[in-house]
Amino acid sequence: MKTFRELYCEHRRIGSDRYERDLVTRCLHLQARPLYWLLGRNREYTSPDYEFVRSVGELRSRRQFRDEAMDYFSHPSNAGFLRRVLRMRLSSRRLQNIFDGVIVSSGQSSSGTRSRAA
Repeated sequence: MKTFRELYCEHRRIGSDRYERDLVTRCLHLQARPLYWLLGRNREYTSPDYEFVRSVGELRSRRQFRDEAMDYFSHPSNAGFLRRVLRMRLSSRRLQNIFDGVIVSSGQSSSGTRSRAA
């Protein structure tokens, strides 16, 4: 079974080196899009978004997504005003919709295990 990263890159016809940036950009809340490039100059600010997308990339089935989303919501860097109130971050719902669409269209929707790099 392929990982979500592999399926997403095939679906979007992009190289795996473009996966994280492409998916983060697609999943940003609308109000975050004009300013995210500026906030992105501080890697510490954007790290929860990229960590989330990176970990979702290793998933192989839909049922694993919830655990990753919970980790994202509980990330200590997500507690600030910009991220919580103004939503200057990615939308986990948008990411889940993209994830579900890609996984379902590939036929990998119900089972599978997650692989972690050592």
